[in-house]
Amino acid sequence: MTHLSSGGTALLLVAVMSTAAWADEPAAAPEAPAAAPAVHPMHTFTGEKTVFYMSGSASDSPFFTVGTTFAPGISIAIGGSFKYDGNGLPDATGKPTTDKVSFQGLIYGAYYIYNKFPVGIAAEAALISPLSPSAFDVVTIQPGLVMYYAPFAAPLVIGSALDLQINVFKGDIKPQVSTVTPGLRLIYVFP
Repeated sequence: MTHLSSGGTALLLVAVMSTAAWADEPAAAPEAPAAAPAVHPMHTFTGEKTVFYMSGSASDSPFFTVGTTFAPGISIAIGGSFKYDGNGLPDATGKPTTDKVSFQGLIYGAYYIYNKFPVGIAAEAALISPLSPSAFDVVTIQPGLVMYYAPFAAPLVIGSALDLQINVFKGDIKPQVSTVTPGLRLIYVFP
């Protein structure tokens, strides 16, 4: 999975660098006035107006989310993930259990600190916890910095983030802090 995450991050960086190179090309001669141009999805996604979106990711801990972005550049979302392991899932200490199915919930928030088409950069934070089994045995706080890029005319946005993961356990287990392997986020913005 590390190769997929690294590949997604590399693809994102190449796309951003190629966009910067295209920005240096001279502009074409203006044409006759036409109808107002359509707003590109990235403009709406990064907070110029309220929009709704759904997102999925290719990462070590994939989540499916639905959310909204408000006009000042604030985004909020909720999401979840599902896992099945026929051998039994580990508990908070890593010991195997008889539970084979788990669900996790996510609450997400972000604020765009940079918004210049086609790139958006936001400070983000997520609150993640298991819902089943052993609800709230561990709560994960995941702050980070995310970059989104809109390379297509379609309402699709790709992104990746640098996040820090802080796990706070119920009981006598001490908190854990680690970095998160960047994944590739795929977002559909409802027009």
